[in-house]
Amino acid sequence: MRSISFIIFATIYISFSNGFIPAIQRPALKAQLRAACQQKDQQKIFKLAEDLSKLNPTTDIMKDFSKLDGNWKLDFTTAPVGEVPDEETSGFKTFQTIDTSKGLIYNVIDQGLPEKGLKISIGAEATRKSRVAIDFRIVEAFNDKFPRKVTLRFPPRNLIRALSQIRAFVSRKEFDEQEFKEIAYFDVLFLDEDLRIQRNSEGNLFVNSRVA
Repeated sequence: MRSISFIIFATIYISFSNGFIPAIQRPALKAQLRAACQQKDQQKIFKLAEDLSKLNPTTDIMKDFSKLDGNWKLDFTTAPVGEVPDEETSGFKTFQTIDTSKGLIYNVIDQGLPEKGLKISIGAEATRKSRVAIDFRIVEAFNDKFPRKVTLRFPPRNLIRALSQIRAFVSRKEFDEQEFKEIAYFDVLFLDEDLRIQRNSEGNLFVNSRVA
């Protein structure tokens, strides 16, 4: 009888620990992370990002792909300034719009849009429980001088796939579709209703907050 009671107690305790305790920890860690982002305290950001990744409520992005939907602003990144301008020093606004129903991510660098800025369209597909494969499609550059708009289209994905398949055939290797899709990707370390932490295939960390 005692063993049965102990098992019941242990089950209740584990369920309580797995659900209630993380729910208390997350808000505090998120607040600390946002403060660290404002202070640009990299070491603290890295530590808090790691702590939050262990409390990630989104355990399968393939099932919860739509949780990425919406508008996101960039709070912090380790990506080079040449790729992602620093808002404080450049005055440019950097944000992201995601539409999972279309499988698209729009990275926007606002230098005074619609007259001046950059818009990058990226295909997105969840390929693993924590991974989203991406492929760059269109870059639109807007300028307040001539030319007003310049559009750069990346080679079609199907063409790149066909060339990769030919290369694999010539090399007598088996073509790996998932490996092909994941030429570029990001891993979701943490995702809830208003915070996203991810690391891309180049190893750069990104912290994003949802905006209305």
